[in-house]
Formats: sequence, C-alpha cells, structure tokens
Amino acid sequence: MTPYGRELSKAALSTWGGKTEQYFAYNAIPSISKSERILVGAYIRGLQAFKTDNTANEARAILMQADLDTAYNSQYWAIAGSLGRQELRKGLESDSRLFSRRHYALYRITPNNQIRAGKFLKFYGLNDPNHQMYVRRFLNFGFDSESYNFEYSYQGETISTFATAFFGNFKDPFSLAKEEGVSFSASYFFYDKQKLGISLLRASDDNSKRNVSGIWGVFSYHPQFFSMHEFDLQYKSIKTNNQKQSGFVTSNKFNYEPIKGLISFLSYDLANLNPTIISSKKSAYGAGLQFFPRPHFEILTAWQKEEIVKLKAKSDLYSLMFHFYL
Repeated sequence: MTPYGRELSKAALSTWGGKTEQYFAYNAIPSISKSERILVGAYIRGLQAFKTDNTANEARAILMQADLDTAYNSQYWAIAGSLGRQELRKGLESDSRLFSRRHYALYRITPNNQIRAGKFLKFYGLNDPNHQMYVRRFLNFGFDSESYNFEYSYQGETISTFATAFFGNFKDPFSLAKEEGVSFSASYFFYDKQKLGISLLRASDDNSKRNVSGIWGVFSYHPQFFSMHEFDLQYKSIKTNNQKQSGFVTSNKFNYEPIKGLISFLSYDLANLNPTIISSKKSAYGAGLQFFPRPHFEILTAWQKEEIVKLKAKSDLYSLMFHFYL
C-alpha cells in the first residue's frame, strides 16, 4: 500500500506503466494516492480451476479475495486493517461472510527493528503466495491461514530475522489457523542476488502437535533466470492415540523472465509426511505463466500433474487466476 511499494510495482514488476498509474485509484485523489501516512488499497482476486482424473472432472470458480485495506503510517508506528469477503467452502458448495483478513499494530524500535501484534500471516519459508505449492498446502500455510500473532523482526541489508508467537484464531469456527506456538525464520542475502534462509516452527492444536524445520532459498543465475527452493522436515504427534508421524516436503520453481513482467516457470513438488500410509507419498510437476502487464494487474495461468506415487493415481489441475488491486 505504500508509495514505495507502488513505485516498485511499476519499476520492477510491470511490463508497461504510465507516470502516475501505479498509485491508489490511478492517482485520482493525489492527497491520498501519494500519501506516506494515510494508505489505502483494494484487492480483487479470482480463480477458475479445472481438475480431471480417471474418475471425474471438476470445475470451480472461486472468489479468493475481495478486500479493502487501510492504514495509518507514522515514523515510529503504524496501524492497519482490512475488511472483505471470505469464501466458506464445503465440498462443491460455497457461502461467504464479511470478515477482516488482517489487522495489526506495528512499532518501529529502530529503522531495522520492529514489533507487530495482531492478525496476519506468519513468516515461514519462502512465503510464496501459490497455495498449490506443497510446502504451503501440506504444512498448513495455505489459503486463509492468517492467525493472531506477536512478532519481532530485524531487517537489515544482508540479514533478516522474524520471531513469532502465534495464538490461533480465538475459536473462530471458520478459521483454518487453529494452532498455537512459536516460529523463527532467518535469512542471509549475499552477492546482491542470492538469498538463503532457515525456518523453525513448534505448534499444537486440539488434535496434534508438531515440529517443523526447513531450509529455503532464492537464487539468480542470470538477469532472466532465477529459482526458488524449500525443503522441510515435520515431526507430528496425534494426541488422541499418541501416533507418531515424520516425513518431509519440498517445493521447487524454476523461472525465466524474457521481458520484464512476463515470467514463465516450471515446478516440482514432492511430499511424504507419513510414510506408514500408502497414499502419503505425492509428487507433482507443472508449468505456468505469470504476467504483470501494467500496475494494478496480475494474471497467472498454470498446469500441474499430480500423482499419488504408490497408487499410480494421477490428476491434472488447470488454473487461471486474475488479480486486480486498486
């Protein structure tokens, strides 16, 4: 929502863009659109998905996000909040409710050190917004996983750290973020284009407790080629029968950007979080195209082939996502 972030959306992401096109409401209200203190943003994100396997075909249209965000930002502190629509899914049926996806207060101890309290996404691993990545989908970091947290972060030129205590969602029956626990992430930025990080998490809910640890990185090999990788180990205990589960999950993306704002990618994911179950080992590979034609617009189309390895059960997922932010 900040003017700096909007400048980056034009300079670093978008293929084309006018002089003031990147600002809120296309700079229709200059006193707000370029304000460093009063920040406003609106987001609409929709997905059309089609899944097919040997037994059935399924098509879904999902309104992933329709939010209005506002914030007040000063030199030492900030407050932010959102109001929007949450889709409630049950099988093929869906309903909705009005809710706040995130709201928090932030205090800057120094320019590099800050604390934040409220509802937002925990920092863990790559934090890529693609929910189909196994490291998000199978580790409970996927869609609608914002929780109530207290976070300390240090963000320097080469080293960044995030330490978080999280408290679930206070018995919200529609929330997917029910765990309580702590997490820690640290990353090192080197050679101007490479980033390597570690993440740790200890969490529990009414049904289970788990420890997750992982390494992740973003590597640039050429101005047009970069890749993203994450590998995590999970040790989980089921409270009702004291059953132990241990395994791993990894996600990998290889990206090529022939022109600014147009990114093609190949992906490979593998998971086996409970080897005692025959259906636990899953793999997926795919390809896609991400396009930022102008500020305020993002289009993502992808195909993914998934297999339950030991059962030889395969499926194809085709998706088209459209994102508009004001």
